[in-house]
Parts: sequence; C-alpha cells; structure tokens
Amino acid sequence: MLQRMNGRVRGLMLGAVAVAVLAGSSGTTKPSVAVAATADVSDGMPSQATVDLSSADPDGTGQAGWADMTGGVDGRPYVKSLTVINGATATPVITDGSTASDPPDDGGVTTVISPLNLCRADQAPAHGVCYATPNRVALTVTYQVGDVNGWDFADPQLPVTPDVNADTVIDLTVALNSLGKSLRWTGVSGNLLYWRTTNLGQDDATVHIKFRPAPVPYVAQFPNGNGCTATPIFNCSISSADDDALTAAMVFSLDDTLDPVLTGAAFATQHAIAGYLQPGGTAQAPSLDIQVSSTHTQSDGTPQLGTLQAFIPSAGLVNLYGVLPSDASAFTTTRAGDAGTNDAPMYTPWAAATHGSDGLLIGVQGITFSVPKYSLASKLRPIRMHAGVRRAKTAIHATVPGCGARSKCLATVYDLGPSGAPRFTLTRRLVLRNKAVYARALSLTASASRLKRGHRFLLVVHSARHNKLLASAVGIVT
Repeated sequence: MLQRMNGRVRGLMLGAVAVAVLAGSSGTTKPSVAVAATADVSDGMPSQATVDLSSADPDGTGQAGWADMTGGVDGRPYVKSLTVINGATATPVITDGSTASDPPDDGGVTTVISPLNLCRADQAPAHGVCYATPNRVALTVTYQVGDVNGWDFADPQLPVTPDVNADTVIDLTVALNSLGKSLRWTGVSGNLLYWRTTNLGQDDATVHIKFRPAPVPYVAQFPNGNGCTATPIFNCSISSADDDALTAAMVFSLDDTLDPVLTGAAFATQHAIAGYLQPGGTAQAPSLDIQVSSTHTQSDGTPQLGTLQAFIPSAGLVNLYGVLPSDASAFTTTRAGDAGTNDAPMYTPWAAATHGSDGLLIGVQGITFSVPKYSLASKLRPIRMHAGVRRAKTAIHATVPGCGARSKCLATVYDLGPSGAPRFTLTRRLVLRNKAVYARALSLTASASRLKRGHRFLLVVHSARHNKLLASAVGIVT
C-alpha cells in the first residue's frame, strides 16, 4: 500500500530529479511516493506498473496515471535501451524495450516514466490546473524494491545490480512515442556527456543520452511558501540539507507554447534542488537567463557547490544568437540574483561525431547558493545589414567594424530557409568567401535561386588573418 510523503514530492520530481523548469510551466505535480522505512533519505517512489494505472484505479496513487491519457499506456514514452557502464564493463539492462517491458528482480536497475500535470479521469483540462496530455514527463533511473522503486544510489536499501555510483555512465535511449511531436527542452539531474535527438516533431522521435548520476541535497520538508522549485525560483533559503543523495533522472518539457528555438536543448545540474531557464533580452540583443537553487550547505555543513550545464544545439545558437558553435568566444555569462561566487564559465563546442549533436555546451562549476541567476549573452554588437533580390542575384550589404583597407575579412552566409519555416530548421547552407574585401562595407552576391526572397540567412564575418569573429547576424532577404 502506497503512502504519501509530505514535502519530499516537490523536491524529488521537480528538484533533485529534474532541474530545468522553463517559464510558461503551469500546474502542480504531487505524485504519491512510497516511504522507505529503513533509509535516512525517503528513498521510494511508485513503480512503473503503478504509474501506468488510472487515477480511478484503487491500486493507483490517486494521481493521474498513463491510463488517464488518450491513447493510454500504449501511447506513453518508453525506454528502448538502457546500459550501465562502469569503467570498461558495459552491462545491458534494457534491450529492445517497450511499454510492456517486465520489471527486474529486486535490486535490478530499471526506470520509471511518469506523466506530470496530466488530468485525472474526473478532471477537465484547464490552463494552470492540468492538461489532456502531460506538459512534462519525468524519467527516473531506479532499482526495484518489491512493488516500489528506489531512486537514491548513494545509500540504496539493498544491493543494486549492476552497481550505480557517482562514476557510472548511464547510456539511455528513450522513445517519445505519441508525445514526440512537441518536445522542447530536457532537464537532467546528472553530468551530461552525450546528447542526441532524432525525428523530433514525429511520433518516432527518440532521445539518446549518456550521463553520470548527480549528487543532490535531500530536503525532508520544504517550508511553507518556499520558492525553491517555483517558476521562476524565488525565496529559496534553506540553510542545510537534511541528507545527501545520488540521482539519475530527467524531465522532458512538452510545452509547445514555448518558443521552438530551444527545441532539442538540454540542461543539467549537480548539487541543486531545481533550475529554471528563460529566453530574454531583445531581438537585437538576446540573452538566456538560467536560475539554479539549492541549500547553502550539504548535510555535513560543508558548502554546497553546484554545477550547471546548458547544451544549446547549433540551430538554437543560430536562431537565438546568430552565432555558430565554433564561435564560443562570442559569449559572455554573468551572475546576478544573489551574492556569491562560481568558477569561470566554460564554453565547449560539441560535434555530433563525439557528443551526439552539434552545438555549444556552457558549463559553470563551483556555484554557491541559494538562487543565483546566469545570463548568457553575445558580446557582439549589432551591425547594419541588408539583403535583397535583383534579377537573378541576391545581394547582401553589411557594415562591419574591423574590416578595412588593412584588415581583410572572410564572410560566410548560411541560408536558413523561408521565414515561415520552423525557426530551428537549417534548410540549406551557402558559403561565400570574399578574400579581397578591403572596405568596412561588405557586398556579397549569390544566386537568387539558392538564396531566395523571404528566406532567413546568417552572415558570419571573421578576420581573414587572425580568424577572430567580427560580426554575426541574422536577416531576411527582401
């Protein structure tokens, strides 16, 4: 029989388990959780079989389950494959999985996929209350404990097979099934190592991720009115964690009211209760604001020092900032929100061959708490630029400081496709090299059949001698 656990519900599902909560989220998530009597951390949650039940089922949690969704259990996401890697030993746990996969024996590693903010059978969908299909989906790597599942790998209730520890790599492929059409961002409690999405916008969309589990603070009871897991995060002031846990989990955001420019983005934290991401700034000077919250200290009194990772796919970089992943030097990350310190931000270009996707990974380590906010912005100043079609040619004119009689420049143009196309789609690519530019006013031409009227384009200008990025801007051909 399942029991509800006061306070811990928010910390598990929206904090310790999944970190990135974007503006525009609505509703509350209060899944029932089984209390583990033998562990300091209340290490227990409903099994997949229980989460699949309808809210009207007497054996369920009383919350909305997958059977309450149109399409039911057959339409929910599921794990296609799961491999646990310890050093040179890779142990397949789930192969060719489906929605009907059987649970393992006690102590066996498995997963629980839960709908968040889904309407119960007796509820009508309403904004801020519940949704006909979940606007969030939580996935937690767990181990089987009878009819429930444990999620804390720092101090498991029984031996876990294969072993999962802070150095373990979780290699996971998830089929989004009928919910694959509206994936936006994904929040991860872990150390992100690899990220690949395929067929987003379709029912056969998949996510392939490799990550290490994350140390997280365990808070037994959040004070009333505490905003550690709110969106945006506010009034988070918890001096010390009650205990420390180790989790491997994520949340998929299916909120399609959000700007699609961040489709396929992934965010990860360690030593954090929750996180929140908000695109901001202006069209001329866009920014990305990221909040994280946590306790001031760990349970033993040592400072809580967090880590934040944000992976922005190349298409998101182009459409949000007009910057390519190779031009990481164009960014600046500044801290605000509350006083504190952190290590210098790091910018690492990712390539599909090694990390699953082309894009940029922004990392900030050594974060002190309680609620710092980081703004990721471009250092580049806006430039004057115009592109128009005349007869069979498309001409692009731009004024770029740094280009002149003694400073030759290299200009590259990328065709981003029609303005009415999804903002995250790079439809074509056109490269123009002008090695004889000696004036600040660049004039480039291309065939109008390739760079058409109404198409969006990206102009990137580097110093031809030093390869220093001088300008990067997105425009529309008129």
